Amino acid sequence: MKKNFKRVLALMLSLLLMLSVCTCAATAADEQKRTTCGEDCAFYPTIIVPGLGQSSVIVTDDNGNPVLDRKGNKISAFPAYLQIGPLLKKMLMPTLMTLLLQRDVGFSDAFADAIDLAFGINENDLNGKTVTNVKTEKFPYSYAECNDYERSVINTHIPFELYPTDLPRDHLYYFSYNSFANHIDLVEELYAYIQMVKAQTGHSKINLVPLSQGASIVSALLAYHPDVVDTLHKVMFVVPALDGSRIIGDVFNGRITFLNADYLYNGFLEEMTLLDPQTAHLIEVLARIFPDEVLMSALQKGVKHLVENIMIRSTSMWALCPSADYPSAAAKYLSAPEMAAIKAQTDRYYQVQLQSRANVQKMKDAGVQVFCVAEYNYSLINVGENWNKQNADFIIQLDSTTMGAVSANIGETLPADYKQQNTHCSNPAHNHISPDHMIDASTGLLPDTTFYFDNQRHDLTQHNDIILKLAMELIAHDDIKDVYSSPDFPQFNHGRNVKTILELLDKAETVNRKLLPKRRAAALDAAVANANAVLSRTVDAPDALPNAEAQLKTALVRAGALRPDIPLPDAFSPVSRFLFSHFGSNGYSELPSVLLSGLFKAAA
Repeated sequence: MKKNFKRVLALMLSLLLMLSVCTCAATAADEQKRTTCGEDCAFYPTIIVPGLGQSSVIVTDDNGNPVLDRKGNKISAFPAYLQIGPLLKKMLMPTLMTLLLQRDVGFSDAFADAIDLAFGINENDLNGKTVTNVKTEKFPYSYAECNDYERSVINTHIPFELYPTDLPRDHLYYFSYNSFANHIDLVEELYAYIQMVKAQTGHSKINLVPLSQGASIVSALLAYHPDVVDTLHKVMFVVPALDGSRIIGDVFNGRITFLNADYLYNGFLEEMTLLDPQTAHLIEVLARIFPDEVLMSALQKGVKHLVENIMIRSTSMWALCPSADYPSAAAKYLSAPEMAAIKAQTDRYYQVQLQSRANVQKMKDAGVQVFCVAEYNYSLINVGENWNKQNADFIIQLDSTTMGAVSANIGETLPADYKQQNTHCSNPAHNHISPDHMIDASTGLLPDTTFYFDNQRHDLTQHNDIILKLAMELIAHDDIKDVYSSPDFPQFNHGRNVKTILELLDKAETVNRKLLPKRRAAALDAAVANANAVLSRTVDAPDALPNAEAQLKTALVRAGALRPDIPLPDAFSPVSRFLFSHFGSNGYSELPSVLLSGLFKAAA
């Protein structure tokens, strides 16, 4: 339950969703040329600008030293700092008294204070500046110069080691940052980082690969430092938050689904998909130990503290608010005089959002090669009320990642007589309607250089080997000019997650075939060969990977190297559904009164 509690807490933030270090660390020694190729090199230095939480931000003490856990590991500050002892001290007595008396005896206030304690590690001041003891682990040099620990940090978020590239490792850079930090500071940091990379490599042009939240930084970079266009050779947006996420827009505007008690007990956790059904239904059953008014009061206060004490002081979080949602959210939270400094910054970025497509077009017109990877056929996480009202990739709506592509909603298709609009494509030979008739890519700003992956979740992008292979090819070579350049990378492709099958292949390597009956050894070898064949293909049937994974699992089970999957019966599902059907959102202590009320009504 502790693990699930942590996941729910983390989800509330991630869903409700340094000009300093970099410029100071870029000493004269750092700025000396680190490579000898210079402009004679066939490659361009490439800077990865990662997404939300894809940088190592650690908790430090007052002297700036890392705080370590009991195992000696650094403690992450993203998205929260869960200090179990202080949290229990704060929550234990109010929880026990509330359960005993079945009324709110300080529980909701303690829960809100616990939110402040955990997420307060990311607090900013009224200028949008971080005021807590956190430190971003930065890499002011290339991947080639990173030590083993630093490479492990990078590969945790983007597994470079799994996907070789011709790009020399001394031309690969990772721009890490705090996802809650001041957005303008991050833009200035990135601008300085680009100058540092140019100095270290001797190149006058570089590639940028912004992922997710990283695209908001790059979008502002184009507006605040338009001269940077002269430095860019190629930009590859990967599931970019170019116009924010409706999740953040809903949260900032108070449109939160789970604050509706009926929905909380009737599908919220199950629809979330981050929890398995058994766990979701177990939580639904256990949560009824609190009266519904107590539970809802705690959630309302917790969300209020999370939004008002943490999120609205983070200009980076505001940069994830869609332009359509910003004016109402700003009026709600940024009108007070004390919020003026933050509002000036967020207003500035709002203007960037309104001009972001024009700025990307200017970049393209200047000769910069601009590519994009988008994912679709997922609804948004069901935190905000707009979660199922547009096509998305689980985190960001398609309109934001594609800069305008028209799409049908999840489970639907465009009208049978729909004709592509050709808003940004004038070539009549180009067919930009997806095979599933769900997407019209011609309305996106980059119809000829945007690659689409259906049924791909945003948070699992790093486990889609095809996307990573495409990225590695694009940053190393200029052979791919558009979505028609290579049959290996068509405009429309299927999403997939290779994490499990790679783990199974590693397991298969440890099996001693000599100890197996010939038939089982042959079956294992055949399953391994099939898995590798599937992984070698970048275009395949959507069921090819699941089938190969199932075949390999079966072979490993029969070889005695893997325990069979035994699905646990979802015993709590009928209980949860029965309770909701007959008692709504009431807690257990309220059931007798509900029953008596029903009996009196029946008698009347």
